[in-house]
Amino acid sequence: MSYTYNGTQIHVACPVQKISVNKHKVAFVDKVGNQTSHFSNQLDAKQFLNWLLAIN
Repeated sequence: MSYTYNGTQIHVACPVQKISVNKHKVAFVDKVGNQTSHFSNQLDAKQFLNWLLAIN
């Protein structure tokens, strides 16, 4: 699955095993390995987190 943020695609290979959130950064472990995504504000990070939880 892919999430598009500011023209950049964030690829997520389900299942997601761990998620960590710290202000503008969302780190997660998926089938491929560890990934970290940086966002410009907390609202964007929260929207991505909600999407990530919905696809899992």
